[in-house]
Amino acid sequence: MNQRKALPIGIQTFEDLRIKEANYVYVDKTQHIHNMVALPKGYYFLSRPRRFGKSMLCSTLNALFEGKQELFEGLYIYDKWDWAQSYPVVRIDLSGVNYKSVEDLENHLTNSLIDNCHKHELAFETFKKLGHGPQLSELIQRLYEKYNTKVVILIDEYDKPVQDTLSNDDQLASESLDVLRGFYSAIKASDQYTRFCFMTGITKFTGVGLFSGANNFKDITLSPQYGAICGFTQNELDSCFGDFFDHLDMEEVKAWYNGYNFLGESVYNPFDILLFLSENGAFDNYWWDSGQPNFLIKMFEKGVYETYELDNLELSSQELKQFSLSNLNLVSLLWQAGYLTITEVIQEPYGGKSYVLSTPNREVQMTLNMLFLMSLTTVESNRLLKRNDAIRSLYKNDLSQFEASVRAMFSAIPFNNYVQSNIQKYEGYYASVMFSFLAGLGLKCRTEESTSKGRIDMILETPTHIYVVEFKVNAPKPENNKKGEAIHQIHEKKYYSPYLNDGRKIILIGMHFNEQERNLDWFEVDETI
Repeated sequence: MNQRKALPIGIQTFEDLRIKEANYVYVDKTQHIHNMVALPKGYYFLSRPRRFGKSMLCSTLNALFEGKQELFEGLYIYDKWDWAQSYPVVRIDLSGVNYKSVEDLENHLTNSLIDNCHKHELAFETFKKLGHGPQLSELIQRLYEKYNTKVVILIDEYDKPVQDTLSNDDQLASESLDVLRGFYSAIKASDQYTRFCFMTGITKFTGVGLFSGANNFKDITLSPQYGAICGFTQNELDSCFGDFFDHLDMEEVKAWYNGYNFLGESVYNPFDILLFLSENGAFDNYWWDSGQPNFLIKMFEKGVYETYELDNLELSSQELKQFSLSNLNLVSLLWQAGYLTITEVIQEPYGGKSYVLSTPNREVQMTLNMLFLMSLTTVESNRLLKRNDAIRSLYKNDLSQFEASVRAMFSAIPFNNYVQSNIQKYEGYYASVMFSFLAGLGLKCRTEESTSKGRIDMILETPTHIYVVEFKVNAPKPENNKKGEAIHQIHEKKYYSPYLNDGRKIILIGMHFNEQERNLDWFEVDETI
């Protein structure tokens, strides 16, 4: 019986991954790489979410250009590359630092230049130029002169300093942007000495101003031929992972971790897949648990967003690529960070394209709603875990416990969340919080469902029940046990009609909130359908 290959969890270096003694699972991406490196010169930019394999891609390119032939034996590119020619590589990785100040960025750039000098036995102390950009130019020129061949430049997570500082202070992010702009300006200035340049990041550089005048970069983020350059396709799972997926429900695996679309073949999140397999097929939010993007949380805190509107969104090509510190586009950032993906491309009759965006899979839907709930309520995540009680109560049809869970959740929201915005006046706020509260644990939850007579505020589904929910704010409480406005509206509009032949029991819920209390005023249930 053949021994299973090892799962390469946490490995970021191509050399370590390809050690024969370790016998790691390896998904060959060198056909995509060959498409980039086949030309005598190239500048490429790739945006992908975090933990998606960008660093391994840079490491693979590093090994290829340095001519480490033995590592590529058996791979697509092995007999298509000129191994007699090698190139000096400048590699800058900006992912390993938590940037809290401009000084952190400047120190890391200096250290990165020093490391590259040591690697090529150059004395950084003898550099004549001042400033990180001029020093990078000088490094590239010196390498060209030392090796008598053109230089390869690899920059991984080029935008992380902006992301980190953006989560703290807009001015600090702007200052970081200025430092990076000066540094990256060296790339175009060194064109005569450059063989190949590859950059990765999360946010797209279009419109950011980091590459002023550097229009020679080809953005391959949405190039179909590179759609699967990061991530695992279904075929790669089937052909590379042996019996790891035997006896696992592949439809569930797909529902949890597949669905990312960069206009090529749909791909799985590779980080999720490796952790999922290492835990013997236990479904969990592995990607979310590896770190949350603080800059997105800050975006959510700047305004009131209705979470259920962030699905089936349509954006133009220009809107999708928009990124400026003065006018951050939340939806564009959600797409770039991996919380939304392209589900449809619309070719406009007047020219140009638009894209329809939705959450790619179950894990992302759950974690996106966790992000929203944390930003809308600023409730500590350990307290949010109590929402499990709410889900369990719906599965058991214990609506008294469900009401208690909802009250406890709204009671935990700090008073200062309401002081300036008066958001407690609006039904949309309570609907957004409730949607994130429930959908974040995977409950089937829909909002604004259209019928022939109106829109249903919310539909909740369990295997045995369908709950039709209506929200009201500051509505008067009726006397003599009469039904309130919420239940009355559900009956008047017959919101339950589409579900009469479903087979599950239909229950109507009215949630009446009080603006002053910022919580449920009263809660009513009707099971008379």
